[in-house]
Amino acid sequence: MAERQPRSFDRPHHAGPDPLLAFLDDDQARRLLAELACGCDGHRQEFDLLLTDYHLARQILDGAMVGIAVFDTQLRYRYVNRTLAAINGVRPEEHTGRRIAEVIPGINVEAAESALSAVLADGEPRTHIVEGTTPAGPPTEQRWWHNAYHRLDSEAGVPLGAVAMVLEITEDRRIRQALDRARTRLALLDEAATRIGTTLDVEQASKELTRLLVPQLADVALVDVLEPGRHLADHPAPGALTMRRLALSSTPALVGTGASVGGAGALIEPQAGSAAARCVLERTPVVLNFPSDEEIRTSATNAERVALYRRLGLHSAVYVPLTASGTVIGLVLLARAGSSPGFSPDEVALMVELASRAGSSISNAQRYSHEHASTLALQRALLAEPMRPHADVQSCGRYLPAGASAEVGGDWYDTVALPGGRTLLVVGDVMGHGLDAAATMSEYRTLVRALALQRRSPAGILREAERIVGAQGQERVATCVLALLDPAARSCTYASAGHLPPLLLAPGSPPRLLRLPVAPPLGAGVGGHQQLILPFAPGATLLLYTDGLVERRERDIEQSLDALAALAFDPTAPLEHLIDTALTGLGAGHGEDDVAVLAARVAGGRPTGG
Repeated sequence: MAERQPRSFDRPHHAGPDPLLAFLDDDQARRLLAELACGCDGHRQEFDLLLTDYHLARQILDGAMVGIAVFDTQLRYRYVNRTLAAINGVRPEEHTGRRIAEVIPGINVEAAESALSAVLADGEPRTHIVEGTTPAGPPTEQRWWHNAYHRLDSEAGVPLGAVAMVLEITEDRRIRQALDRARTRLALLDEAATRIGTTLDVEQASKELTRLLVPQLADVALVDVLEPGRHLADHPAPGALTMRRLALSSTPALVGTGASVGGAGALIEPQAGSAAARCVLERTPVVLNFPSDEEIRTSATNAERVALYRRLGLHSAVYVPLTASGTVIGLVLLARAGSSPGFSPDEVALMVELASRAGSSISNAQRYSHEHASTLALQRALLAEPMRPHADVQSCGRYLPAGASAEVGGDWYDTVALPGGRTLLVVGDVMGHGLDAAATMSEYRTLVRALALQRRSPAGILREAERIVGAQGQERVATCVLALLDPAARSCTYASAGHLPPLLLAPGSPPRLLRLPVAPPLGAGVGGHQQLILPFAPGATLLLYTDGLVERRERDIEQSLDALAALAFDPTAPLEHLIDTALTGLGAGHGEDDVAVLAARVAGGRPTGG
């Protein structure tokens, strides 16, 4: 082929007023080029090259693996290549002269035409993501394309139309969506493990689950559980299925839902055959996407709630069983309202996994709560009422179990009336927590009582208790402090087995920690307990306590004792108030250990009442 020379001739008028059509309509282009070749013999080589250019350009356009369309200034198709025709599912010739909405109405036409119009207006190239459906694919299958637009201008700079290059990115989008769903799933599962799996409070675990679900997966979420220990029959009588609602969360727009359908604490008795009953009895999710009124009437917990659900705008729901070790313990209900979509299979699968994990945590919390309540009830029964002091000694005791995440312990207090008007005050603490510690506490308490009634001195009580405990092989040690009040002698005899110092409160004097002779705890097998006799005036108050009142991980015990002595006690206040001052001032009752406090005052001070 001869070397191509630069062309300087003007476009012949034969091309007509529509150069786009001349180029893109194959038949007309051939005729025009043939006429030009015949009428301009002096430029025959030039027109041969032009014809070659035309054929090459058409091959580039027609054979491109990306979709290509040319629009005129009215945004009518002038040309589409085979790739774009296949994407659109419409033959190339059926595009010509028609607008996008007439050919593929299933895509977001307004956004596409808006981008093309902007390109025609300012000549700046643009990219745009188009989504929707075309006749080439299933009508319900969403697809995506990445479009690049640029303007076509004449040699004089007059806009002739616009070119769109179309690349389908549906598979890429689906992969990204799958990854996004996987990230969301993993994030939800991780958050569920953190928020639900780390609490042993049943109601708190249920609340955390519903708060996790709203608004990420639903507009309303609730948790209903069967009562602990109840065995679910395979075919309960109609109306016999009973659950307790532990939690309900909703978006702000539906904040009054609980008042309409039953909030936390409500007793739920779903009608026979309802979605809730089927979910629990059949151990399978039940999905209701956009049900009819009749479907709601038969599937709702209460058949009369169709109007209520419609008024709230609730249109879809999914019931998922809560299971633990293969046993159904309740259900989770999610509902959507307004413009929210129905529940997809992927979302239901995610909910099943979340409910399975949450079910184990809630079941563990239920079991812990039951065991904790049983142990606490036993300990309170073992503590019962302390023996009454003599009439001239006022006393007041308080016991606080540890925080919700800890077991009950072995703290106790007691008052024992003895001959001669004397009263023995006792506060002790058995090492460890749980049922064994509570049972051991009862043994120590009974032993000290029995020895006190033998008229032994405080030191004598501790020495004999140490001998008996050693003979029995008791494995749990206990700290203990005894204070023998003798109002007639205006004195108090103290003895301690590794316990914290009592606090003496007297009118006109600052609080005073009584540093008693040091001795090991009971059960340590050492002995050597001694006693100290100090004056005790009428109106003075003695405060005995266990380490749960003062011990804190972040603070040295001596600092804690100084903080106790520095509290603003009113020695003349009722004993209840003095105990309140100690507990609130040191923030007791929320730590990892139990607290027992005993306050006593010899007659002559103010009465015990508030």
